[in-house]
Amino acid sequence: MRFLFCSLTFGVMVSGCRQPVEVAEPKEPVDPFVRAQALAQECTVCHGTTEAQRGPILNGMETWYLTDQLEKFRAGIRGKRASNRSEYLMGVGVQKIQSDFELAYLADWFAGQDPVPAVRTVKGDLEKGKKFYEQRCASCHGANGEGNRLVRGPSLQRLEGWYFLEQMRKFRSGERGYHRLDEGGKAMAAVSKDLSTGTMRDVVAYCVETFGPEEAPSNRDKYGSESSVKPPLKPF
Repeated sequence: MRFLFCSLTFGVMVSGCRQPVEVAEPKEPVDPFVRAQALAQECTVCHGTTEAQRGPILNGMETWYLTDQLEKFRAGIRGKRASNRSEYLMGVGVQKIQSDFELAYLADWFAGQDPVPAVRTVKGDLEKGKKFYEQRCASCHGANGEGNRLVRGPSLQRLEGWYFLEQMRKFRSGERGYHRLDEGGKAMAAVSKDLSTGTMRDVVAYCVETFGPEEAPSNRDKYGSESSVKPPLKPF
């Protein structure tokens, strides 16, 4: 009986080992260019005007600057403060970039896109803005906002007014330029601490109007003038 029990047990074990095992078919490798192109299209959901724009338009910005900022987001130098919601969301989204190739592709792709006209959203005193820019900004960003890579000064020629002003405020408040490895950000934070909101508006308005993106008509310009005119009342 003991021999029979051992034999039956061994037989069950062997029969169990012989059960068919499903082997997953190896997945075909994804073409890196195809994946990078898909990432670029996904980025335009926020950084484009086809749908509801949620972030700045990046078209035509310098490759070196876009690469630098993407690397900072991927390394956690930017995008780790939940209080800075837009940067925090960017810090989450950038985790989809899986390789240096994809990062370089995205920077080059956006840099190669045609610049997009922008609605003028910030009003200010252009003369005051011009004077301030020449005294405090031109040495790093160039006389015409063309930028100077040697001193980590990006071009300002593609910045929309709303985004430009928002970043100036964040530099002033310490929401940007706080990380010890963000050299360019720290420099901007230092020079922005003593600026009033009025001065910021003046310099942003001057930059956008003088060498910024081509002006785009606002919805008010396109539709407001006609819809706001009420037909004359008919006499009884």
